[in-house]
Amino acid sequence: MNFLDIMRHRFACKLYDVDKPLSQEEIDEILEYGRLTPTSFGLEMWHFHTVVSKEKLNELYAVCYEQEGVRTSGMTVAILVKTPKHLDPDGSFVHERGIRFPSDIDWFVEDYRPYHEFLKKNDRLEGWLRSQGYLAVANMMTGARSLGIQSCAIEGFDEEGVLRVLGTDPEEWLVSLLCTFGHAAEEERPKIRVPLDELVTYH
Repeated sequence: MNFLDIMRHRFACKLYDVDKPLSQEEIDEILEYGRLTPTSFGLEMWHFHTVVSKEKLNELYAVCYEQEGVRTSGMTVAILVKTPKHLDPDGSFVHERGIRFPSDIDWFVEDYRPYHEFLKKNDRLEGWLRSQGYLAVANMMTGARSLGIQSCAIEGFDEEGVLRVLGTDPEEWLVSLLCTFGHAAEEERPKIRVPLDELVTYH
């Protein structure tokens, strides 16, 4: 399938075939789609918690308001992002990420600083951090469909519960969102979208 066909045949799958697990090769490829996704300033402020064990999937199911897609998935990925304190321009995390780039680290930090100040002043820092995970999930979902695997983004969850299940510190991490992946155990639903001529304004 070409890219448009892949987009047209991906749907929000709510139930997966538990007898058709994902192979390690499929899992690795989907995660690679996420890894290669761009982030703001190239900071890669995320970590992909990849849950494949039935025990952990059942624990996530309980803290995701018992959504069957989580329990039956071949893999559920929880994308966590750093808490705002880590994104201070003068902090160690920004330095560790910035020093990888060919530009001088001092230039990198001073280029980033005004944007960080803008986000912080307008109370948008946490929202900016959480939004990074959505970029990765979009690529992972579309890429998964190219492998014949369906998916569903999960925004309904108890954040404290998810962090507890994953054994992560809420002082260090926020939950951006989760995404389920697997072989569908339900029929593909038709895609319902607003027509392009109602959606686009040219200037």
